[in-house]
Amino acid sequence: MKKKKIKLTKKQSQRIKTLVLTTGLLICCCIVFTLIFALNIFGTSIYKVDSRVRNIAKEQKNEKDNTGYETIGWLKVQGTKIDAPIIGYEYVTDLAHVEKDDYLWNNNNKEKLFNQVVISGHNIMNLSNTPKIGEKYFSRFDDLMAFVYEDFINDNKYIQYTVNEEDHVYKIFGVFFEKDYKLDLNHKENYTKEETKDYIKQINESSIYDFDVEVDENDSLITLTTCTRIFGKNNQKQFVVVGRLLRENEKMDNYKVTANDKYKEIKKLMEGDDDNAQA
Repeated sequence: MKKKKIKLTKKQSQRIKTLVLTTGLLICCCIVFTLIFALNIFGTSIYKVDSRVRNIAKEQKNEKDNTGYETIGWLKVQGTKIDAPIIGYEYVTDLAHVEKDDYLWNNNNKEKLFNQVVISGHNIMNLSNTPKIGEKYFSRFDDLMAFVYEDFINDNKYIQYTVNEEDHVYKIFGVFFEKDYKLDLNHKENYTKEETKDYIKQINESSIYDFDVEVDENDSLITLTTCTRIFGKNNQKQFVVVGRLLRENEKMDNYKVTANDKYKEIKKLMEGDDDNAQA
């Protein structure tokens, strides 16, 4: 038996066409809004600030009763296990007696934001020429070595520094190795514009990555530094990660990071044998 064809009136056909067009338009709008939402989440907010102001207050309360040192700030580094209190440099000589293993120290002894913040920490458990990432036994700056890997730096680009009851966010724009004591890390106050300009130049010339980040002598910087044995136990160098404070009204974005020729040299060292593991 043949099926009877349904003949649509001109009015019915028009209604169907309108419905199809409306449905298509709604689908397109949904796609556009989804893209905008994704760009907003992943393009301008790739790091979420998790305040550490209360953490500092809690540490200070405990220390006032039980220790001879005081937390003056807090450091949190994206993608790492680095989420730790900072004490002033004056207490460094007593660190051997500090029971807590995850303390870092600021070369300034003040609870104040300088335009060049220098934070140091020991790397005790991650000294091989093939650094590990995120091990549960890591403390202090062991996990800073994660930034030696290109894939890691492409996913983790922000540093959070909390001081004087404010959380400050920095964009990483330099990762490099430097000979011990060559860097002027004992500067106690703000850098002059000329000092900042010279330091930025040194960072750009030494960095193993190229960063799509604008930075100049008017910016505030943060320098994180620890020891490494990637070059061998008899060739001690400092591993340095530097960030630039977000400018006024600047949004966080997933800016471009590209490994350069200096990185190729480091990668070659890491692909060698593991003679440095016992350094």
